[in-house]
Amino acid sequence: MTAHSVAELREAWRAIGAGEFAHGPRSAPIAWSAATTWTPAPGERVVAVVGCAGGVGASTVALALATATGVPARVVECCSPLASGFSATANAELGTEGLWRRGSRGDVLLERPATGDSTVPVPTESSVEWTFVDTNWATVSGPGAGWLGSVLRTLDDVVLVTNATVPGVRRLESCAELLGRDAMGVVVGHPAKRWPRPVKVAAAGIPARVHLADFPLDPRLRVTGLTPDPLPTPLLKAAQNVLALLRKEPT
Repeated sequence: MTAHSVAELREAWRAIGAGEFAHGPRSAPIAWSAATTWTPAPGERVVAVVGCAGGVGASTVALALATATGVPARVVECCSPLASGFSATANAELGTEGLWRRGSRGDVLLERPATGDSTVPVPTESSVEWTFVDTNWATVSGPGAGWLGSVLRTLDDVVLVTNATVPGVRRLESCAELLGRDAMGVVVGHPAKRWPRPVKVAAAGIPARVHLADFPLDPRLRVTGLTPDPLPTPLLKAAQNVLALLRKEPT
């Protein structure tokens, strides 16, 4: 069962009281922005964390990266509320701002869409130093991707996330080919030296312009999902390694 925050339960109760879950005519849905571009604030570094498939751990990687920066950062989760990996992750719920529901974990701000419309709204303005856009390949590259499509086309920092299986690695190869430029490839699972031989063979097909980094799979989080508890140290160390590579000047 998915855990939901108090703020989300209050919003559901408000919607029931307003008749939004009743049969028959419903109130008009919120008009989400159809903007096709998004301009980050000055000094805000943006990283797209793109899951090559569903359930590969992109949200965990995005949160670990934001936490590992050690400075004010945020994760902008771009999925419907029912698919959110952050519904029980914040230490404090901060309510809604525009079309986004906000929560915090220390210096990390979590933003996720407040309604289930199919179009992801443009992120709110922020004074953070790092923003990690948590999304998946189908959303960021599909029809009507809007500003998410522009993020993938224009950002210098793209992290493609997959799992350490043959289908997962092949999916990473396909996404990297479609992206057509430099990117980080984060493979969630066993360290690369412990990959089964078929996975290593499949990984040989990944373009050389994609720098691979492995990322541990935490057994507890596989059961509980992301919670308000601190992330395990091995995940933060792996995130620091990825950040060190992102911080390097392009060659």
